[in-house]
Amino acid sequence: MEKTAHPLTMAMAVLTALLLGGGPAHAEEKTVPGSGTLDAIGPGGKPLGACALRHTDVAVEISGFVARVTVTQLFASRFTEPVEAIYTFPLSDRAAVDAMSMRTGERTIRGEIKRREEARRIYEAARKAGQVAALLDQERPNIFTQALANLMPGATVEIRIEYVEPLLFRDGTFEFSFPTVVGPRFIPGAPTGHAGNGWAPDTTRVPDASHITPPVTPEGTRAGHDIGISVDIDAGVPLLNVASPLHEIDVERPEANKARVHLRDQAEIPNRDFVLRYAVAGDEVRSGYLVHRDGDEGYVTFVLLPPKQVTPETAAPKEMIFVIDRSGSQAGLPLEKAKETMRWILDHMNPNDTFQVVDFGNTANVLFPAPQLASPEMKRAARAHIDALEANGGTMMAEAVRTVCALPADRNRLRIVTFMTDGYIGNDFEVIDLVRSLRGTSRWFSFGAGNCVNRFLLEGLARAGGGEVDYILLNDAGEAVAKRFYERIAAPALTDVRLEFRGLDVVDVFPTAPSDVWDRRPLIVHARYRRAGEGQVVLSGFRQGKPYKQVIDVTLPERATGNGAIASMWARAKVDDLMWQDLAGLQSGTFPEALREEIVQTALGHRLMTQFTSFVAVEDRVVNEGGTQRTVSVPVEMPQGVRYDGIFGGAAESDAGGRGVNAPAPMMRAKSPGVARDSAIAQGSLALTGALAAEEKSARRIAPVRLAPELQALLEGAPSPGRPVRVVDGRVQVKVLLRNTHALTLHRLEAAGLRLHQVAARWVVGSIEVTKLAALAERDGVERVELP
Repeated sequence: MEKTAHPLTMAMAVLTALLLGGGPAHAEEKTVPGSGTLDAIGPGGKPLGACALRHTDVAVEISGFVARVTVTQLFASRFTEPVEAIYTFPLSDRAAVDAMSMRTGERTIRGEIKRREEARRIYEAARKAGQVAALLDQERPNIFTQALANLMPGATVEIRIEYVEPLLFRDGTFEFSFPTVVGPRFIPGAPTGHAGNGWAPDTTRVPDASHITPPVTPEGTRAGHDIGISVDIDAGVPLLNVASPLHEIDVERPEANKARVHLRDQAEIPNRDFVLRYAVAGDEVRSGYLVHRDGDEGYVTFVLLPPKQVTPETAAPKEMIFVIDRSGSQAGLPLEKAKETMRWILDHMNPNDTFQVVDFGNTANVLFPAPQLASPEMKRAARAHIDALEANGGTMMAEAVRTVCALPADRNRLRIVTFMTDGYIGNDFEVIDLVRSLRGTSRWFSFGAGNCVNRFLLEGLARAGGGEVDYILLNDAGEAVAKRFYERIAAPALTDVRLEFRGLDVVDVFPTAPSDVWDRRPLIVHARYRRAGEGQVVLSGFRQGKPYKQVIDVTLPERATGNGAIASMWARAKVDDLMWQDLAGLQSGTFPEALREEIVQTALGHRLMTQFTSFVAVEDRVVNEGGTQRTVSVPVEMPQGVRYDGIFGGAAESDAGGRGVNAPAPMMRAKSPGVARDSAIAQGSLALTGALAAEEKSARRIAPVRLAPELQALLEGAPSPGRPVRVVDGRVQVKVLLRNTHALTLHRLEAAGLRLHQVAARWVVGSIEVTKLAALAERDGVERVELP
């Protein structure tokens, strides 16, 4: 991935930046030998003065499946004049951010949740009046911007942010991760302006690019002195072991079910995810639920574990498409680790499988003219191609997705797409939406290659693609990751997943349509309940083609004041559902007003951070008469394993354009595509122009893509590849997945011949004449037509 440069017009301060969390109010400063000297830099590289972050820390409390995280940053201004500090930082992509406060001296100001525009007005008024103020905005579900106004010389300010999230759990192991840096994003599109403080201009395809591209600290320097991370675990069941693959930790075990974890006191650069894993006894974790009710509103979170996977005796033939990111940000270890994993997957394919390889940077290249059987000869050709790949160029990921989806599919094989990338792009929403819209019946398995990847994009690709996500850390064995992948695709844990609530007055259930489960990981379902009572939740589906059912007895109480975090998690789940109804609109800035307002009302009612709501805190006291101040930007670390030359071309010094040491040099020049481009096996290479042309033709394939295989076979008079389809009087009952169920959408469905029987938040069930199925699938707003 390579970036174009944009001269920064505001002064940039290398402020030792990383929003982590809740350490002592006055941590002792340290000078780290060899860490480099960092100064605030103005336009043209003019030094403004030294500034340093005193301490960053993260405090985590884990109870069962839920983590409550408190992030605190204490920093001080060493300027001789008042400043406004702007810094961009990551949080977990699953975080429900529900609290923020600001501490100045002995005063603590609780942040208020407001509409984003109103919060900005309040902040700007306080800034001009000379009051200390803090504004917290969300740019992506995992990228946030903090603005601090009127920081006086020698003053210290502490910002405290809290969020809650469910833990990951798979095959007996829990995982908690905390991102520590926003990786440098590739920004496609033509420049349109520069509204934010980042190094990239806003563009036609990423209108907020200047808000998600914080300056990167120069090579040889660092942006953080020390970092403290502490985790208190109460698993509720005996812990077997606790480990962190990327950091050295100290672990205390006060009880069999509990552990206290601390990051060792070392001068480490905060440039990689903190990942904590702990195993529990194999059968100790079972399905269950948590409830909270304090007043009229009740909330319940179900944690439903699917059955253990059963390996089939024979594997069904598949069509494997291997997609690998070879852009500049993958240079060095990330690309080598992706190659290592992909080689193992290639070597262990079933001989009855067919496969194809697609690599992308500035362009997308397809290895073979058509998918090839996994013969030794074709495997050798693919290995030679992969071995020769070089990392350079931009990350034209959307075009790569179009290229993959334009490849003709084999109707007799399930298409499995593996997608290896670090996810460093600014058009996240666009790419996820393309996979969801164009994938047809294929299943997408994303792999994050690196120690600090864009987990929001990678999780989104898997969710939109009906597959799973995995992460390849730079010290992981590629073989272990590849083996997990094969175990998944060989035997999904549960397919055709359905939930039924018996005797329970639950509403607003999320997710609205559970996907197939490929791992033994829990299905986490959030809901509200109106009336107390007893009943059952039924999880059903198919396990290796055989019906499966799990029944859990549930009691929803009249009052339960504990577990307040699940109200925030329900609200976050609802906001996610609403956002996913128009991801393309989110990317382009044309999100529908009705959906936006529903998100705002949900967020305001639950004190929740979203794209459209922000936290603002203002001190009453005026500390800076007149409000005159200098704006400085906080740089971030380069992610571990990512090379400066892969991003910025090795040019960190300022140039004639007035770029400071934090601004990237221009580097959109495409390098030689490598040896493999001239090889005979590359004769099937497709340029992006071919992908775009294929997109124009895609409208003629909308119906087959959106119709479930059973319904497509019915139209063609072929045997059903799955469940039998019942036709009565020329009509078939279907479930239609929709972007929304607004009145206009329902009217269009009825005009297409659908008789509505049931309407939910994002799907309807009805009957239609078989001959009208294709026309129904082509209607605007229809995402998929399947059997109910």
